[in-house]
Amino acid sequence: MVDQTLERLDPLSAAAARPVTTGAALLAIALPPLVLVTRGHEVVQPLWFVVAYVAVLAATALLLDRSRPTRPVWQSTSAQVFQLLLMAATIASAASTAGANERLRDDWAPLVVGILLVACTPYRPAREIVVWTAVHTLLCAALGIVQAPFAVSDVPTITFAVTGSFTVAVLGFAAAAYAHSLVTSTRLWQERAWQSAASAVRAQRTGVARSVQQRRITVLNHEAVPYLQRIIDTPTVSEEDRDEARRLARSIRAVLVAEVQKTWAQQMLDDVVARRPRLNIVAIADDPDDLGRRSTLERRTLLRALAVVGVERLGASEVHLRLRAPEGRLAVECTLAVPHSLRDARRELRSMIELIRGLTRRFSLREREGRVVLEFEYGY
Repeated sequence: MVDQTLERLDPLSAAAARPVTTGAALLAIALPPLVLVTRGHEVVQPLWFVVAYVAVLAATALLLDRSRPTRPVWQSTSAQVFQLLLMAATIASAASTAGANERLRDDWAPLVVGILLVACTPYRPAREIVVWTAVHTLLCAALGIVQAPFAVSDVPTITFAVTGSFTVAVLGFAAAAYAHSLVTSTRLWQERAWQSAASAVRAQRTGVARSVQQRRITVLNHEAVPYLQRIIDTPTVSEEDRDEARRLARSIRAVLVAEVQKTWAQQMLDDVVARRPRLNIVAIADDPDDLGRRSTLERRTLLRALAVVGVERLGASEVHLRLRAPEGRLAVECTLAVPHSLRDARRELRSMIELIRGLTRRFSLREREGRVVLEFEYGY
């Protein structure tokens, strides 16, 4: 099972954290030039300093790119590249000051690495951050031991290892603890939200059953009862009476089985549309295999949220939801007839689009025959 991250559990919260990520990335970029200005005489190998700084720029660019809400969830392959770039920056930074470490001090690289580990907490699992923090800590400790003979301070060699790795260890393990806290609290909130939603569904079942019963009574009162009264008052039963009886039987049977035969997607759309009875909204679900009923609660919740946003936020007069399962994946196409242009609809659906992109794959939003069409597939 893939370790959970805040970006997977709550994409909107991860998107809200991006300004903090951006600020941390800018701070990491600003530190090396600041060190160069204040202690430039210690950089005896300028080429290695340039290599270290380029590695930091590449790592921050990768972090900022993968943290964009419009990008898919950050996968492990590019995350490993990110960590390798940080290791390259640490080694190159140590090489740039080789033989010139005259004082007992912390290099800039461990601090930059620690800051970037903190910046990636919404996007990477806590276990991965712990592992890479340990790797960076050991690397910095080893580099501290290698540089110990060139220092003026007369302290045990192990002290250089501790001071060289202390910063990255503190920031990295704190980042892992913070990522674990984010995931734990979010999962707890979601569990409570699902429990509340389940309770609301159970409370609404009574209303649905009452609605079905009212329709049965309506058919009986308006059609069946008058017909039976007319048959009682008529001495003979004609062929027209028999035809009317057959029609009433079909009508009553249709009412009795309509709710049973209706797919989950159609029931969901009917429930959303029923909240605005005066608008005369057309809602059609094309789900012949009833995939919605077999989907997980999270997927059904996203489909319902999309329908609600389309009706209540965009004022859609028509909602057409199409569900298919190509190669075992759940493919969704939602067509909305809205009084907005594609640009305006995209702006109104911005939060919804970010949420869908975070939870699904192959998302697209386009205009077709004057209607807004959203398409996506469930992947992970």
